[in-house]
Order: sequence, then C-alpha cells, then structure tokens
Amino acid sequence: MEKNPNPIKDQFFLKDQKVLKDIVDTIDMKPGETIVEIGGGEGALTDYLVKANGGMNFITVIEKDPYYAAYLKDKYKGRENVEVIEGDALTFDFSLYDRIVANLPYTITEPFLINLAMSGCFGSQDKSKNGSMVKSTTLLLSQNSVRKMVAPAQILDGGSKYRNYDFGISSAICKSFLDVEIVRAVASESFFPMPAVTSIVVNLTPKEKLTTVDRIMQHFLVDKKGSKASISRIYGMILAQGKVYNLNKYKDNFNLISHSFTSKLIENKNIYELNNDQLSTLVQDLIKNDMKVKSSKFGKQIERKRVKSYDEFESFEDYDLYLEELEKEEIRFEKRSAAGKKANDKYNYMNDATAYNVLAKKRGLEYLPQDEFISLVRGERPLILDDSKRR
Repeated sequence: MEKNPNPIKDQFFLKDQKVLKDIVDTIDMKPGETIVEIGGGEGALTDYLVKANGGMNFITVIEKDPYYAAYLKDKYKGRENVEVIEGDALTFDFSLYDRIVANLPYTITEPFLINLAMSGCFGSQDKSKNGSMVKSTTLLLSQNSVRKMVAPAQILDGGSKYRNYDFGISSAICKSFLDVEIVRAVASESFFPMPAVTSIVVNLTPKEKLTTVDRIMQHFLVDKKGSKASISRIYGMILAQGKVYNLNKYKDNFNLISHSFTSKLIENKNIYELNNDQLSTLVQDLIKNDMKVKSSKFGKQIERKRVKSYDEFESFEDYDLYLEELEKEEIRFEKRSAAGKKANDKYNYMNDATAYNVLAKKRGLEYLPQDEFISLVRGERPLILDDSKRR
C-alpha cells in the first residue's frame, strides 16, 4: 500500500492468519447479527467477517484514519453487507449492534470501556430487558490493559487483605458488568509493525449472575444522559426507590443501611472522578454493607450474652425456660452468621488474582504454548515465576 501503519498512532496491523481465525471463532456470531469492527486498517479481519456465515451478517467498520477509511470504502464497495464509517470509536453509539470486535489502539482501551459502560451497552438497568443488546465484545489488547481489567479489588497476603492500587475504572467496569474470558496471547511477530508489548485476545460477555454490589455499581457507571451525579445522590436514590433492597422506611429498619462511605471525597464525587484507591474503597464499603444487610436480614444483630448460672434463677422451671430461649437465640445467631458468610463468599470474584498475577508477573507470554497459557490464567496449573524450576 502507499501508506504504512504508523506506530506513533498505535497502528499495528494483525497479519497472522491463525490469530485472525481464532478471533472470528471467538466472536461466535450467528447469521443475521450486526457486527461492528473498530479500526479496519487494511481489512485483514474484515475479510473474514464479511464472508462468515455465507455473508449473512451486516458488518459496520469504523476507521478513524482518512486514508484507510477511503481504502476500505473502495475495497468493499461491491459488498451490500458492509458499511465503512470514517469516525471515532470513542464517540460512536454501539447500542444497536449485536457484537463488537476490535484490534483496539492500546492507548484508548480505558476510554473505550468507559464509553460502552456509560452508554449502557454492557448492561441495562431495565429489568424487563436481559442485559444489553451487545452480546459480546472481542478485543485484541496489550497485556498491561488486560491485567488492569482483571485486577482484584484486594490483594490477599496470608490471612490479611490489602487494597490493590491497580484496581481502577477498567477493573470496576469489567467486574460489575462482564465475564472476562482470556482467549490467547499473541506474539509481537504477528503484527506489522511489531509492537513492543505482548498482546492478548479477550472476549467480554454480560455477566450471567449479578450480585447486589454489581447492580449498585452498574447504577453508578451507567450515565446515558451525562449527568455526572455524585455517588451519594445515586446511592440514596436507588435505596429510596427500592431498586436494590426491598426496604420500607416504616416496617423495616431502613437506617440499617449506611448511606455514607469511608470518605466524604468518595460520596461527593461521580464514580468516574475517583482514583484507584477510592474505587477500591467504594467497592469494599458496598460489600461490607451488603454483608451486614444479608446477615441481619434487616433486623437488629443478636448479641451473644453471658450464660447465666442456675443460682441466678428462683426455680428449675425458670432456668429451663432460660436455656430454651438461649438455644433458640444461638440458632438464630448461627443462621445469620451463616448468611453473612454466604454473602461474603459471593464476593470472592472481587479478590480473584489468578489471571492478574499471570499477566503481571509472567512476561513473554507469546512464547508459551497456548494450552499452557490458558491453563495458567484459569488457575488450572500453578504459576511458577522462576522458569528454571519448570525444567
């Protein structure tokens, strides 16, 4: 071509046919679905998309570079199922498409995720709709970007937990809306020109099961009108309207749920204004609050009392009645404690660092056999940092 991709503009074109086929297989698009591809470049991936399912899918290609946009329009001018748009993916409305696929410029990964989250493409707050129309988002990203997407909110070190300062807006979006499947690593040699980092193919699909904290976080993250409301305002609204907990101000203990957070700075900011430390703190506050609600079942926590001796009662009958009540109270306490433990176990995914540790500490993933790489990120085999121990 007359123009080569410009690495300064994050233009790295995928040329490996095996990886291109793997990406198309990962999308798993059904006949008749609408697909939007971001950054068509020379059309290497587009060629596969337009032919898939016998050409029964409608493909929209968004290309920001005027030269490549014109090239693609000319290349596919005879294809009725292809539309090429010269535009910016960060301002594009993806809500009307079934699936998204992109060899995304690495520098816009986070803004791109924010655009999809704010517009509601990753999930819908309308309970009558089963999530967003976007069924999957398949992306080719840098290893560092994917590491941030799967970063846990806390790091477990022995019996202690510490906030993970890598947990940021990308992590919050992915853990609140999506199941993240790490498909494969891609060698630098698979691109022209060759990037200096390892690349990873990920497939993002709407979560099948949402926790209470996921639903709350989605309310914080979706902002279709661009209102940029504060955390406290949104939280108070969803509690008052019963969008999360079915509370009644008179029949139930509405004040059981804390309306404040660890920091006033968190309360008074929009979620997209929080730094990584504040985002981690916000999630922990929400989890603690939900565990408190679940364990107490909107009632007052039972306090363990000092067991009285027989000498403190006037008769055997009174003492027997006391023991019966004590036993009932202990059973109620254990049930509520079990409910609290169950609630805590539900949020283990927030602290799962399996894939994060592999991506953070294991460099040169393109040189690993793909089955070994997948086994590592899924936790099916232990991560050994010293390669000499693997021999």
